[in-house]
Amino acid sequence: ALQMALDNHQKPLIIHSDMGSQYTSAEFNIKCQNYGLKHSYSLKGHPYDNGCMEAFHSILKREEVYLKAYQTLTEVQAAIGWYINFYNRNRISNVA
Repeated sequence: ALQMALDNHQKPLIIHSDMGSQYTSAEFNIKCQNYGLKHSYSLKGHPYDNGCMEAFHSILKREEVYLKAYQTLTEVQAAIGWYINFYNRNRISNVA
């Protein structure tokens, strides 16, 4: 997934992950160094470091992804792009 993101999108400056073995491996860290990425991850015993994004992913899945049967990757990309725009600009939230 990291390689696909690097190949198809503007290079991020920071990548955030949990402390799963795939993200703490030497291979992953070397790739980050080779691309000049700063690797940030949740600290052990602090699962809420990334709580805002985890909450967003949960809402995205409940309100968009699980409600549809996508046929192609292009459909998925279009639907998620639409939802992110909707979420940021139109969705009613409880934030004052």
